[in-house]
Amino acid sequence: MTRSAILASWWRTKRAMRLFEYDLVQLRAKKWAALQPVIAATPALAAYAGRPLAEFPVVEPAQIRADYGRWNALGLSHEELTAMADAAEPGEPAGGLTAGWSTGTGGGARGLFVASPAERADYVGQSLARLLPAKALLQRQRIALHLRANSALYADVSGGRMAFRHFPLEAGIAETAAALDAFAPTILIAPPHRLLALAKAGAKLPQLRHLLFGSEPMSPKEQAFVGTHFGVSPRAIYQATEGFLGAECAHGLLHPNHHAIAFELVFNEAAGCHQCVVTDLHRHSQPIVRVLLDDVIEIARQRWRCLCGMHGLAIKPPQGRVQDIWHYPHLSPVAPGRVVKAVEGPLGGKHAWRAVGWPQGVVLTVDPAAPDKASATARDRLAELVPVAVELLREPVAQDGPKRRKVAWHDG
Repeated sequence: MTRSAILASWWRTKRAMRLFEYDLVQLRAKKWAALQPVIAATPALAAYAGRPLAEFPVVEPAQIRADYGRWNALGLSHEELTAMADAAEPGEPAGGLTAGWSTGTGGGARGLFVASPAERADYVGQSLARLLPAKALLQRQRIALHLRANSALYADVSGGRMAFRHFPLEAGIAETAAALDAFAPTILIAPPHRLLALAKAGAKLPQLRHLLFGSEPMSPKEQAFVGTHFGVSPRAIYQATEGFLGAECAHGLLHPNHHAIAFELVFNEAAGCHQCVVTDLHRHSQPIVRVLLDDVIEIARQRWRCLCGMHGLAIKPPQGRVQDIWHYPHLSPVAPGRVVKAVEGPLGGKHAWRAVGWPQGVVLTVDPAAPDKASATARDRLAELVPVAVELLREPVAQDGPKRRKVAWHDG
């Protein structure tokens, strides 16, 4: 992967970020036509090659994860790809084809991605264009990635003005805070639960200029708490195994990468919410075509130009998944975002909590350090949302997987 390829991707992305919606539609159509040879070489999609995108079936990630051999254009088997992903876990820089595992999953088999050197360069260029101002590239940057595993996708950034270091999630908060203090990052990327833990532990990062989060939702109250502590407002990266989907701008809106992603909204009648169907027009090794994601999507803007200069559909950073929506008889589905708003209105963004609903009730677990009155008010606000009893537990809040789920639903 060459720096000239990264720079070319950065330049294309910066130009695309100023395109009007009509121009974006034309650009996506051109890229879709160019993708057809790749579609023809992908066993799961070959029968549809040459057709309009709308005629392709909508698939779920589980269908792809069941057999990665059918969902790549390189002729590699499922076993070959999973072996490559396992071997890449240390995150050493790669010169050729790269495979890796996602940082976590909403359930079932882990997500696997495949990327060529050209695709990695495109990913890095897009990320730099969407996440950092142009002037940041002219300054020396120390990038701290605090995620489950290292990855060649990120390690490729290292060199020149940019120093990169991975900080594993397995390390304790005190150890991580000390390591970050020694590294003095100017850019930190981490999941929200670790940013909150670092802020509560009093970690100081005086050199920090850009704070980015991904992998799981972060509420506006939590963003405010973390931003106040570090002096830098955290912004969301919308990324999944299926691709780099978008990023939050300085005005709090999440703009999909409309120049590279065909982003379709579909309404889930049973769940009472929108979901997105994504097609990555830049992925050639592992085509991503009309994949239905399980994030609950809330529309922020339809067509207007944002103050940041970007056009087209904008959404709010997702606050949960479809499977975490609460369902009660004679009541509209209760989306995770409504639960978050009800609880954190009185509780704020500092204190850990988790709300689990099921047909007969709700259990709200709140960290003992939270004020008693605020915790009781949070329970009362939840009780106003649902027609069942809400039980309040005051105990440490356990995390039940690699990704934090503050709101969950159990059918039984």
